[in-house]
Amino acid sequence: MDQQTNLPSIGIVSVGKLGNLIPRVVAANIQGILDVPVSIIGEIEIPEETFILERRQYDAGLMLKILEEVSTNHFCILGVTYVDLCIPVFTYVFGEAQLGGRTAIVSTYRLQRGELGETISESVFYERVVKVALHEIGHVFSLYHCENEYCLMRFSSKLGALDSLPILFCDRCLFLLKRLIRS
Repeated sequence: MDQQTNLPSIGIVSVGKLGNLIPRVVAANIQGILDVPVSIIGEIEIPEETFILERRQYDAGLMLKILEEVSTNHFCILGVTYVDLCIPVFTYVFGEAQLGGRTAIVSTYRLQRGELGETISESVFYERVVKVALHEIGHVFSLYHCENEYCLMRFSSKLGALDSLPILFCDRCLFLLKRLIRS
């Protein structure tokens, strides 16, 4: 909780060397859209134990458990990384979160190019990262996937689906999210 506002605060941590810009863009958008305090905690190294040799990817679920230890001063810890994440049931994920938990993670790995590997603009890249971050934070605040095709909580496993979403929650999800944030 933020002591001045009594709102849950979100801490952003880079998992691996990302530089300053990505965490700052994510933080500014989260703060602007959700109206909650956001701070950039810093950086941790990519945990070696999360690497799955057979898949040449990193275990998103294990990464979430490690992020729990980063800070106890924040209601939610959002990790941002450049490595390719996976979970047992999906070949890859753009992000992952503990539903109703404390941690979420976003990977920029598959967000940097188009579906066919083509170059994309920086603005499209940052928009994708922000969309995934907000979606995963929605899960931390106990929101499930939404059926509304114009809601950030809609499930998106492909870049085209992600790109078609606005950076907005539907009225229902926004109402629930704001209520959960204030409770």
